[in-house]
Amino acid sequence: MYVLNYHEQVERINQMIPLRKNEKTFEVFYHDPQSGELWKSFFPYKKNGLELNGPKLLRPEPLPKDLEHQLELCLNSENVSDADGLAIEYSPELSKWEPIIECLEKNRKKYLRKNFIRFINQLGILNPEKNIVTVKKQCGLPKEVLKSLKRKAQIQKWKKLLGL
Repeated sequence: MYVLNYHEQVERINQMIPLRKNEKTFEVFYHDPQSGELWKSFFPYKKNGLELNGPKLLRPEPLPKDLEHQLELCLNSENVSDADGLAIEYSPELSKWEPIIECLEKNRKKYLRKNFIRFINQLGILNPEKNIVTVKKQCGLPKEVLKSLKRKAQIQKWKKLLGL
């Protein structure tokens, strides 16, 4: 689903037809003539109004609307870049961290351990004070809420590690 490696992105993009480009957010949509799918190339931090490029993501468009379905697809994928990609995409969206943690708490046992741990680590929730997004833009989340989310994420990570 997600393509994170730069060389793989270039190879994939060269096989597709560009459809439209947003100069402000650096989003580019492509049509894959082989599969008929619509793909999106973007920088999640630019998309959220931050003056940071961060990693570039390439993924099929649209992403399922339901967060639970997104997590199920990416955290049960054999490709670990799916877990990393979804976490990178949501890392600048602090307002979604609470629903993500709730969904992870509810469905923890359904996900692959390796992808679950990678997702939580990549999301940036374990170190919100070091997460570049929280430093640049607070999104109205008080420090107490961030601390609470961090604690919940740590608990979920340990439960998954211990197989509980």
